[in-house]
Amino acid sequence: MDELRQEREEEQSPKPPSAAETEPEEKRDDDEEAVEWDGSEAELVLDDDAADYEEPQTGIKLSYKLREKEVFRALEKSGFSKTLGKRALVEGVILVLLAVFFFVTYARIGGTMNLFFGGIAVLALAAVALLPYLGRKKRARDICRDERLSHIEMEIYPDSIQIGHGEGEWEIPLDGSCRRDEHHNLLLFFPAGKRHMVILPLRCIEPGVLPEVQAMIVAGTHRGDEL
Repeated sequence: MDELRQEREEEQSPKPPSAAETEPEEKRDDDEEAVEWDGSEAELVLDDDAADYEEPQTGIKLSYKLREKEVFRALEKSGFSKTLGKRALVEGVILVLLAVFFFVTYARIGGTMNLFFGGIAVLALAAVALLPYLGRKKRARDICRDERLSHIEMEIYPDSIQIGHGEGEWEIPLDGSCRRDEHHNLLLFFPAGKRHMVILPLRCIEPGVLPEVQAMIVAGTHRGDEL
């Protein structure tokens, strides 16, 4: 534990980055808050899936429940949010053009109907602007109400991240194929070939093992801007 504490202090010093930061420093949000550990304890586990001729790897087991605010923020980086944003952008441009048309027509020739439809276009534009926000809010609420989606059990090994247990268990290979992002103290994983993301809040990682977890993740994934 003293060695882990020493590594953490070296990371915080202005000296060259430690092993947990062998790549260029992650891009962080200007308004990112300090990480506050929620008291969750990590557990050291052995890889049961190792072949007979392989030496079992030691991993770190985490168990946590996602919060609605965390899911909402994570959706900002997901394809779900981008799809809603593109749709809202197209609809917004159309409504702006309609509003300009009706108000210009009203200014030239008058007519209460032109003023009325211009006002309707402005109100519709305001509603469309809220669409991505409301969509993320509803999706985050639905995910947190579903125990199967909001409760995560994860085991992190040097070569993979195993998620779940039993028949529903699956893994993310740490072979460089998985994209990662860091957003508001959340580690977001976008596995290759899958349409969903995995959310890992930094708050649930015990400070003593945080550098080790970060080192394995950084070594086995790539940032979104690297490809």
